[in-house]
Amino acid sequence: MTDKKNSVKTFFHKAGSIMSNGLMKVGQFFHFLNGKKAYGSLVSSILCIVVGLLAGLVVLLCLDPAAGFQGLAKLLTAGFSDGTTFGRVLYKATPMMLSGLAIAFSFKLGLFNIGITGQVTIGAFSSVIVGILGANWFVCLLVGMIAGALAGFIPGFLKAKFNVNEVLSGIMLNWIIYYVIGLIGSFLPSSFKHTQTPTELINLPQAARLPSLNIDSLPGVDIGLIIAIAILIIFEIILVKTKFGFELKLSGSNKFAAQYAGMNQTKNIILALTISGALAGICGYIIYANPLSSLRFYWSSGNQALLSDGFTGISVSLIAQNSPIGCILSSILLTMIDAAQTPLKNVSSTYNVHYTELIKAIIIYFASFSSFFGMLLRHIYEKKENKIHHHDINEETPDDPSSLNDSSSGKVPSITDSSTLSSNTKTEAVDQCNQN
Repeated sequence: MTDKKNSVKTFFHKAGSIMSNGLMKVGQFFHFLNGKKAYGSLVSSILCIVVGLLAGLVVLLCLDPAAGFQGLAKLLTAGFSDGTTFGRVLYKATPMMLSGLAIAFSFKLGLFNIGITGQVTIGAFSSVIVGILGANWFVCLLVGMIAGALAGFIPGFLKAKFNVNEVLSGIMLNWIIYYVIGLIGSFLPSSFKHTQTPTELINLPQAARLPSLNIDSLPGVDIGLIIAIAILIIFEIILVKTKFGFELKLSGSNKFAAQYAGMNQTKNIILALTISGALAGICGYIIYANPLSSLRFYWSSGNQALLSDGFTGISVSLIAQNSPIGCILSSILLTMIDAAQTPLKNVSSTYNVHYTELIKAIIIYFASFSSFFGMLLRHIYEKKENKIHHHDINEETPDDPSSLNDSSSGKVPSITDSSTLSSNTKTEAVDQCNQN
């Protein structure tokens, strides 16, 4: 009996040691990444996703303990189960990438573009109407972009010139767009409307849809995916490598410093929200432009003509930490979880298809605490760095304090220099902007 107890004790001791060492290695890896300024937000995003998935696992275990881990595995792998499913994941993630970028871009200037839903909707409506009139896909994309840009320009102009809160003006503009589309739709000829459901427009003609990539293993994936990824990469370069991107980030982190530096706040606000609206307009067109899509646009104001894809972009941007490249991964993550709705129900009869929405909501909720995670990680990193720094100073300090005196003048050298202080202050300001 004693031997059995000892063997069990030894087993748990070894298992605990292995887990401790493994967690230590993982912690060291994330600590290394957090020390790099470029990866600080990445660590925060990963922590938010991991904590959200663990919370989702707890929910699954509470509902059915025997199938909890299998449900989590299905949640993470269902989107990659076959080419058709993964193609659908990419197809649905494409407009989400752009709506997430639209939100992230305005966030860089400290603006919340809540009007993105109306911008997505007006972009979709305008591009579908032009497509029905016979335009090709490129013209439809441009029209959707211009319509969204105009819808973004209005709250941007009001904010820049009259300091009207962009959230208030954006919400009001959403409803204006909602009812204007219903008014315009009521005057459209019957040839524009679906025969059986006149409150819908007819399907977008094939000539006005995005060309397919013709990948047999990934049906439904079109050129819109390449366009979206290219736009995201371009905006990543703009934000990181250009003067305009630096001005946006500095204005968002400290508008008083930006004004003192002579940056044109009025121009930046109008440009940021106009560009954000243009991205939302492209998103609206892509929703209806897939070659295999059977979606039809609801024009009637009695049938919820506002598209929810704009609000989805807020979730994408939150998880991505306002990073353009991060929007690619976060949009795929959300659509991958959506793809697990039916497979998750097949794992256990107690699981509901809506539990995937619950898990997404938990991840998004924790993503709203991303700043807290980032602050906590920076605090831990700086604390460790300070300990190392103080340890090095203690080792270098001589036993005889009189040796600190300058041999020629007999004076203690000055620790702080005005030029050094000025340089350090400038460096801290730039570092703060880069972290934003």
